[in-house]
Amino acid sequence: MQNNGKIKKLVNFLFAAMAVLTVAMIVASIVNASKRKQAFNIPEDIELVQLETLSGNIADDAMITVISTDYGDMAAELYPQFAPETVENYKSLSESGYYDGTFIYEVEKGIHLGGGCVYNDGSLPDGYDKSIETVGPEISKNLWPVKGAIMSCGLTHTTLWRGQETYSGSRFLISGSIEFTDEIKTQMLDMQGNTKVADMFIEYGGTPNVSQQITVFAQIFDGWDVLDAVLDVQTEESTLKPVQDIEITGIRVCTYKEYMESKG
Repeated sequence: MQNNGKIKKLVNFLFAAMAVLTVAMIVASIVNASKRKQAFNIPEDIELVQLETLSGNIADDAMITVISTDYGDMAAELYPQFAPETVENYKSLSESGYYDGTFIYEVEKGIHLGGGCVYNDGSLPDGYDKSIETVGPEISKNLWPVKGAIMSCGLTHTTLWRGQETYSGSRFLISGSIEFTDEIKTQMLDMQGNTKVADMFIEYGGTPNVSQQITVFAQIFDGWDVLDAVLDVQTEESTLKPVQDIEITGIRVCTYKEYMESKG
């Protein structure tokens, strides 16, 4: 009888735990849906800094990152004014040599690539420093996943009131672009708020489905041929890992003036 009582308590506990988990999942789903709905509710006076970068209007003292790979270099403007902790984490890792000999570990053909991992399958090393993988999300309506946007990819966690969030970390994603059909263009232009962001996506391409869900911290402005070449590599169907390893030979941070001088 005593064992039966213990079993009954255990069953009741499990049911209660499942109920709490179910409620948490429902709340998280509602929160995430609300966040997606609000993503394109954009103020009229929004400053879309990526447009300046993409147009080549870059200040001499702007902070630039150069990602060197087997396929060549990609240069991007960093945005510490909107993602200060993410940029500082990335800059610190770059200057320490962390990215030397890391890999582009994932490519969804034409859509995005994942890079900056010490292993070619995207996994983190044993005993990794969680402080570099759990920098708080820095989501800004000034920054969007247009083509060439660099987004920081750390660990994910779920909270009851904020839904699922992606920390900034050592790994990063670079947007390619979905196909902007007439239907998608119409849907974007019909979104609540002004059409500035929709127009930017339609003109430059990108992956609007992840808008306002992951920290954007930089925008590529040079090396588009390299980005396109990597986005077109053959991958393993189940894992999206490139069939042939693609190495990141190094990442450096400099000013735009220094970058242009280095190009001769």
